[in-house]
Amino acid sequence: MAAGTESRSSYFLFFPLVLFALIIDIISLPEVLIPFRPDFLSLFVLFFAIFDPRRVNIGCAWISGLLLDFLLGSPLSQNALCLALQIFIILSQFQRFAQFAKWQQIIIIFVVNLLGHVLGYWISHLAGMVSYGGSIVLPSLITALLWPPVCLVCLFLCRSLNIAPNVPREN
Repeated sequence: MAAGTESRSSYFLFFPLVLFALIIDIISLPEVLIPFRPDFLSLFVLFFAIFDPRRVNIGCAWISGLLLDFLLGSPLSQNALCLALQIFIILSQFQRFAQFAKWQQIIIIFVVNLLGHVLGYWISHLAGMVSYGGSIVLPSLITALLWPPVCLVCLFLCRSLNIAPNVPREN
């Protein structure tokens, strides 16, 4: 490679975006907006798991979810399990997810995120920390509808910061 064409690791953008998503998740919202809170952490982790699966994988999703568990005070590994499950389902069952049409990606993200929320609700119920007032469908729908703009912003940031996925070198 030429001297000026070296690309940066995807971790260069992944860690700041995960930190940003964690901050958004702990920000207090008015009661009216709480049912509409999207899951930015799963969107960012999902983008990087698809963009660079060699570096950002289920382990990174688990660690990101653990950080969210510590910040929110939820039962340990509840969010970690839900986030790792979402990434596992998309990476294992939809190997060509990036080639799908955006509307297909939105539907898949909605269903997988809804499964993650149902699992989180079930874990909270088993731990005795459940609240029956909230909806689990609306956050999943908002999260799925935010996938195209989040994907575009992340792709723009990757291109502008010269971030490339980790590909094996040819000898």
